[in-house]
Amino acid sequence: MRAVTLDIERLGQRGEGVAQGTGGPVYLPDALPGERVSAALEGERGRVLDILSPSPDRIAPICPYYGVCGGCAIQSLAAGPYGAWKRGLLVSALSMARVDAPVEALVPAHGEGRRRATFHARAARSPNLLATSPIEVGFMQARAHEIVDLAFCPILSPAMSGALPAARALADALTVTGKPLDIVVTATLAGLDVDLRGCGPLDET
Repeated sequence: MRAVTLDIERLGQRGEGVAQGTGGPVYLPDALPGERVSAALEGERGRVLDILSPSPDRIAPICPYYGVCGGCAIQSLAAGPYGAWKRGLLVSALSMARVDAPVEALVPAHGEGRRRATFHARAARSPNLLATSPIEVGFMQARAHEIVDLAFCPILSPAMSGALPAARALADALTVTGKPLDIVVTATLAGLDVDLRGCGPLDET
């Protein structure tokens, strides 16, 4: 990787900051338009080393896992610019499809939080004597194949409060299979619905 200083021009479709590099566009997660950053590059991708001139639209993320966990793309952008960016994605898509239609401002629909999540479970790569479980359960890391072993997730709805403990209990019970698991949990009116994938047929006993 090589370290360079870049000026962020805009947000890409996935929420990454886009700058103009010597060979074309460069994409940097968690960089905002108007910022000057020091970044380590590898091809057209990179990571921010330091924010030299922060955007006035930058806010503090609500989650301590943000930046490592791949579950959220943008938590550091203020609501107004975020809404404008999301609206712009739709306007651009309609234009490319040659659809002439009015697009109003974004209507926030955050509600009380997410009511569905897919947790991943894998055996820990190295033994940790302080860990309560030999299994890592959480979301995938951003731009990696590792798992962020979560204690909680602040964007889940209150109805999903038992989702992560349930996923961890299932993963612990199925440690003997030695297989990676995907655990899809949905909050319903009757409670949590769990769809377990990757373990193969289970012995009913």
